[in-house]
Amino acid sequence: MATATSRLERLPNWMVAAVPLAIIVLLVIGFLTLNPIGSLREVPPVEAVAVERAVLNEDEIVLSLRNDGPDSVTIAQVLVNEAYNDFSITDSEIGRLETATVRIPYPWEDGLPLGIALVTSTGGLVEHEIEVASLTPEADSSTLLIYALLGLYIGVIPVAIGLLWFPALRRASKRWLAFFLAFTVGLLGFLLLDTVAEGLELATETAAVLNGLSVFAVGALAAVLGLSVFENWLSRRRHAHSEQGTKVAVSGLALAYLIAAGIGLHNMGEGLAVGAALAAGEVALGTFLVVGFAIHNTTEGLAIVAPLGADAKRPSLVHFVALGAVAGAPTIAGAWGGGFAFSPVWASLAFGVAAGAIALVIWQISRSMSKKHGFASAVGALGLLAGFLFMYVTGLVTA
Repeated sequence: MATATSRLERLPNWMVAAVPLAIIVLLVIGFLTLNPIGSLREVPPVEAVAVERAVLNEDEIVLSLRNDGPDSVTIAQVLVNEAYNDFSITDSEIGRLETATVRIPYPWEDGLPLGIALVTSTGGLVEHEIEVASLTPEADSSTLLIYALLGLYIGVIPVAIGLLWFPALRRASKRWLAFFLAFTVGLLGFLLLDTVAEGLELATETAAVLNGLSVFAVGALAAVLGLSVFENWLSRRRHAHSEQGTKVAVSGLALAYLIAAGIGLHNMGEGLAVGAALAAGEVALGTFLVVGFAIHNTTEGLAIVAPLGADAKRPSLVHFVALGAVAGAPTIAGAWGGGFAFSPVWASLAFGVAAGAIALVIWQISRSMSKKHGFASAVGALGLLAGFLFMYVTGLVTA
């Protein structure tokens, strides 16, 4: 026994640690090979197919499918508006988690609804409805430019206008600065609720097997960790000569960059919404969203510059340009993603990232506020409520 123990002690640590993993792998392989519960499977098989994306080309409907269930699914027939139609599919038998593309030649009419039903080999139905038929935009140079201009109008320009409040904040008293910091938390609090609601709604539209809620949570966690690393990096740069191990408060400029990053990730979600609306043919809704978001986002520039009012040194113009780009430019990427490659799972991840970023920024601002002018004070409570109500009122434009 002692000899066996001494031999184990001489083995490399990675080899000892790999033994339990190897046993687990062998157990899984044995279970899948023997399949002891195979006789208990339900008959007919469990069929679940998710339509992840619908594209309308000239006289053609293209559907992207994913097998959302435990069993293979075979697409046997296709109905469009309750009539059988010809179709082609990349792989008629779709295995678990596999994807397939269905092409249906059909002379659809612009502005009219489309009801599509895929019939499986067992007689099951996979239904998908297109409320308003419209030609899906192609990713050519002119369309890319249009979507980029929309992102510019929704995100970059309103944020840049909001940054112009900085000179007024520089002249404000400490009470007013505290008010606007609390006002910023109110703004971000509303954005956080809005982002979480949108993300959870998209998570329900994600294929069940991909677990949209977990995707949303992973995005939020990744944003918190990533921005925490970013914050530490900014603090190390600013306090490179400080005593090692000393805890340092985040500077106004660093906090402004954190706010800009959180708002930028949220604006990417807004770009996704506008891009997806336009791609789905909802031009009127898209126009309404563009105008609404442009008005709504002007106050985001105020939220970014609010922490800068207390800094003794005025940031250079380069920082203001960078802050505007960090907060506004992601809207362009969101508009492209929503218009040309919208997917509920990726959208859930994007909104999760935005929610995590905004939550961390709210925590950082709250931590930086003084006890005298915190949320328990009259000025702090009033600013928090005013910021939330302001975003609610302007948000009614996009409802």
